[in-house]
Parts: sequence; C-alpha cells; structure tokens
Amino acid sequence: MEQGLSREELIEIIAAIMDEEGFEIYEPESEEEYLPDFLAVYTDESGEKQQIAVQVEDCQTLQTEETEKRAKAIAEHCRRSGEGYLLAIPIECEDIGNQKFDEWGLSDVAELIPVGIEFEEEEEEL
Repeated sequence: MEQGLSREELIEIIAAIMDEEGFEIYEPESEEEYLPDFLAVYTDESGEKQQIAVQVEDCQTLQTEETEKRAKAIAEHCRRSGEGYLLAIPIECEDIGNQKFDEWGLSDVAELIPVGIEFEEEEEEL
C-alpha cells in the first residue's frame, strides 16, 4: 500500500473480503445522523443472525473530528442494540488508530482491525 488506498477503496475491499468469508453485506438504512459504512451479518452457532456495524477509515480520515463523532455515535448505538462493531484501518496507521480507539473509549463495544493489503503484480508469461 505504498501510495495508500482511499477510504472508498478500503470499504470496497473489506466488504469483498467479508463477503468471501460468508458475511452478508448490507447498506445501513436508518434515520440516525452517523452510520457505519456497511453492516455485516452472519449466523452464529445457535442459528441466530448477528449483525456487525463496520466503519472503515483511511489514515487521513482517522484523524478528523467528523470520524470521532461518527465512531462515538456508532459505538453508542451498538451498546444499546447489542450488535458488534468493527473499526477497520490501514495497518500503516495502526499506532494512531490504537491511540484514537482508546481516546474515544471504544474498547468495550468495538474491535480495531488494522488491515494490510498487498497486491501481487501479475507476471507476463512469454
């Protein structure tokens, strides 16, 4: 990730990875001001559907006041609803991510997921 992926690219990649892992991916529909980027739903061992709110940030957006407000609002919603919450960030900004995660008081309800993505270059066969 030398040049760094945009937040939108990260959202697409993480949603695709979670879809590959068997999660059903949905766009959140709510009247709330701050929404997660997508919802990931899976069926647990007891056959019940569980929902996870997923917020994705890049290294720049992670440091904005808007992201802090959004993270705190999503966390509060998840505390009330009992759903899970993942905050996914690029591995390059894991240190600042850990700092913000603690500063924003998310550890009781959310999990910080540093994501490292490497792209393999296709070699041409002669």
